[in-house]
Amino acid sequence: MAKEGILIIGHGSKLNYNRDIMELHAKRLKEKGFKNVYIGFNETSAPLIEETLERMVKDGVDVIYALPLFIASGVHLTEDIPGKLGIPPNSSGGVAEICGKKVTVKYASPIGDDPRITEILAEKIAKLK
Repeated sequence: MAKEGILIIGHGSKLNYNRDIMELHAKRLKEKGFKNVYIGFNETSAPLIEETLERMVKDGVDVIYALPLFIASGVHLTEDIPGKLGIPPNSSGGVAEICGKKVTVKYASPIGDDPRITEILAEKIAKLK
């Protein structure tokens, strides 16, 4: 049976708040029963995506669910991050070779068009009134 892992991908920042939010979401997924949850950053922050992928493979993960914690798609999501994941640009996944091991990567879309985001925005407006 394949060992699955979740990679939450963030942009990265010089400020710690970005990392704190990523770790919070990883913790919440674990609390919901998800196992093998990792974080990785496109740039600036550590660990970088490539470092996290190596760790995941060393931990025995065979299937990676890569979840970008981004609002909208752009060059990072369509080209940069797929390249770091070892999958084709503009794709939703594929088979990548990481540390000499072939793993399946399933790449999610950004969260921006999810209607629940609109509900969150509406709640924030209500709090400001």
